[in-house]
Amino acid sequence: MKKLLLLVFSAWLLMQPGALAQDAASPASQPQAPAILEIGGNLALVNRQNRVSRTYEPDDLVQPRVATRKASLQERIYLRQEAAQALEAMFEAAFYEEGYTLFAASGYRSFGIQQILFNAKVQEVGSRQKAQSRVAPAGSSEHQLGLVMDIQAPSHLGLSLAFGETDEGRWAGQNAHRFGFILRYKDQWRQITGVSDEPWHFRYVGIAHASAMHQLDIPLETYVEYAAQLPGYVLTGGSHVLLAGLVGQLMAGQTPQHLQLLREAVDQEQALRDATAPYLPPGQSYEQALWYAYPTPRPTAPPWTDEDEEVRLPGQAGGG
Repeated sequence: MKKLLLLVFSAWLLMQPGALAQDAASPASQPQAPAILEIGGNLALVNRQNRVSRTYEPDDLVQPRVATRKASLQERIYLRQEAAQALEAMFEAAFYEEGYTLFAASGYRSFGIQQILFNAKVQEVGSRQKAQSRVAPAGSSEHQLGLVMDIQAPSHLGLSLAFGETDEGRWAGQNAHRFGFILRYKDQWRQITGVSDEPWHFRYVGIAHASAMHQLDIPLETYVEYAAQLPGYVLTGGSHVLLAGLVGQLMAGQTPQHLQLLREAVDQEQALRDATAPYLPPGQSYEQALWYAYPTPRPTAPPWTDEDEEVRLPGQAGGG
């Protein structure tokens, strides 16, 4: 009898208005966020509100082949492989384009190392509140992602606002996006990021996203808020032209013309091409925008045959 009553009561609950709707709206049924936005992805957001687990450690950390102001610092500059390669390209460009030397100062930090640094700052300044304005508590530091590098220069070896006033610091701030890095903290974004100006702190997000953020002049917090509304394949395959256009419109409270088409697309490549077209600057093709955002590997033309029917690759020099 008790079992019968229990079954009847359960059936009655299921028949109540909203019962099924509540189940459909449960967290387990919500769509999964694109991997690029999660911890381990290039757009992972880490701050006081979005923390990293104490156990998280990237599995592809490498030591970038770049200079440090002293040899002992080489052990502190590990980055994830993709970010390390981008940093090498950025440092090379600074030198060959302008003759500037950049130094890597601090890359990946484990949860434990960040805890030690924070505790030391608490001891120095006398309170956790004051310490938090200078050093991120463990779990809230982007350095744990392996996507951040603090940068110095021979003209200024400290990590301070003065770096932003050096020629090297200005060059880095103006050109980092070309290599997939963003200047993470600016004073005008303090109300959003919770962090004051740090002209030495560069975060890797990939060329397409870094260039879009640079164009829009917004912090990662704002960018991620609107980028999360885009399909995952757009975040991993869209050019900076498309990303800046879509996010810019969403920020302005507008619904981008192609957004629904992107969400429902069967042919994703064609959808990306069609959605990019309205945002392309005069004279720029879709391929040019894509190559800029994803330069490695670049699409290449197929082999061609000369008059002697000798198959040669594009760009291959003649002779032995």
